[in-house]
Amino acid sequence: AVSPDNRYVITADRDEKIRVSLLERPHVIQAFCLGHREFVSELSIPPNHAQLLVSGSGDGTVRLWEYESGKLLHCLELSELQLPASQKTRCAVARIVHCRGADFFAVLCDSFSSVSVLELDVESRRLVHRQTMPMKERAWDVTFDDLGGLWVLDGEEIVLYQLQEGVWQEIPDHPDHTRIKDIIRTNWPVFQDSATEISYNNLYKMNIDNMTEYQLKKQQRIQQRQTKRELEVLEVKRGSKRWRMGDAAV
Repeated sequence: AVSPDNRYVITADRDEKIRVSLLERPHVIQAFCLGHREFVSELSIPPNHAQLLVSGSGDGTVRLWEYESGKLLHCLELSELQLPASQKTRCAVARIVHCRGADFFAVLCDSFSSVSVLELDVESRRLVHRQTMPMKERAWDVTFDDLGGLWVLDGEEIVLYQLQEGVWQEIPDHPDHTRIKDIIRTNWPVFQDSATEISYNNLYKMNIDNMTEYQLKKQQRIQQRQTKRELEVLEVKRGSKRWRMGDAAV
């Protein structure tokens, strides 16, 4: 992400660090935004609040930062925003989109068939959960239009939500909805090759228990040496016994 004033470039990759660097001299790091426990998958700077950054991660959280100083302002656990029927599981943030002219963010997670809408409370500098809309299949992508409508690609269907009396409601009979729906259905054989499930499994940290394997091999080596010594002692005793018996026979 690039700050609206073109001063900073904000980057993240497989580790959990977010780096804030000077755009003209990216080797100069202004700050680190530290707090995520897994890889950072999404970054978003709201244009109307250029000093703030929203990030999503494989740790299942969405976080709000004052990025120039690296200060964490707020953290939301996505698993706590899901419907009661949803099972809590490991999830990664797959998409964060900002609504122009408003302080809404739509969030997709790879493990839940739903879209969560968050609102940025500028005064308290917090992300407030406003609504979670369940999807019939799986939400592949999401975006806001210029009028604040929220479009979701749910499986092969396109769904439009609009904010009415404080609630995001589905609008099935919108003129643009019918037009876009027809385009998607006509071109679905082309789209479906791209609409494959994205897997984040290979980005998670792997805990390798080397000590257990080491202790097992060490115990095996000790046992082998002990068995070898016992055999050697037994062989010496047998040799000594044969010597005494031969001496007595003489």
